Amino acid sequence: MKIAVVGANGRTGRLVVDLALATGHTVTAVARDPARLPAFAHGTALAARADVGVPGSLHGPLAGQDVVVATLGTTGRQATTVFSDGARELTAACASGGVRHLVAMSSAGLDTSQLPYVQRLVTTLVVDRLYREIHRDLARMEAAITASQGVAWTIVRAPMLNDKPPTARPQISYDRPLPRAGTASRATVAAWIATHLDDPETFGHLVHLADG
Repeated sequence: MKIAVVGANGRTGRLVVDLALATGHTVTAVARDPARLPAFAHGTALAARADVGVPGSLHGPLAGQDVVVATLGTTGRQATTVFSDGARELTAACASGGVRHLVAMSSAGLDTSQLPYVQRLVTTLVVDRLYREIHRDLARMEAAITASQGVAWTIVRAPMLNDKPPTARPQISYDRPLPRAGTASRATVAAWIATHLDDPETFGHLVHLADG
C-alpha cells in the first residue's frame, strides 16, 4: 500500500514510518522540514514538505495515498490550533486525493470517566490544568474528523507517552476509555497503527490504547 505519515519527524511518526517500511509499504514521510528526517532502519521513505497550518499544502503529498497517518504534535502547553487546523486540512486533502483511511493520534486525557477516583482527581486537578489548551484543540480535531465525509477514519487515544520498548499485549478498548490507562510507549502506539493501517474493524472508532 501507499502510506503517508504526516508529522513524520515526531518521535511517534518516525516509528510508524520505519515499521511501515519494514512491512513493504511505499511510505511518504510528510514534514515541515524534510531535511530533518532521520535515516530509517528498514528502508528509504519518500519525503514531502507540507505544513498543516498552510491551507492546501497537504493536497499534493496525500493525493493517491491509500492510508494517511497523522501524528501531529506541538511544543509547550499554550493555546494552539495545530490539531484542529490539521484535521481540516487532512480531511479535505484525503477526500480530494482518494485516500481510503485516515488514522489520527489523540489523547486519552479527553475522557477520564473510567479512571479510579484518585487517578481521576489527580488528572482533573493537575494534568488537565497543564494540558487544558491542548486537550481543547484535540477535541476540536476529533470533532472535525468524525464529522468528515467520504474517508474512513480511526482515532487512537493514548495516555502519557514514553520511549520504552513496545509491550507485547497492550490494553485496547474501542469507543470506551480504559479503566487503568497509565502510560503507553510510543513504540506500542506505532506498532498498533502499523498493523491496523487498513483494518476495516477500526473504521469509525475511537481506539483507546495503553501498555499492559
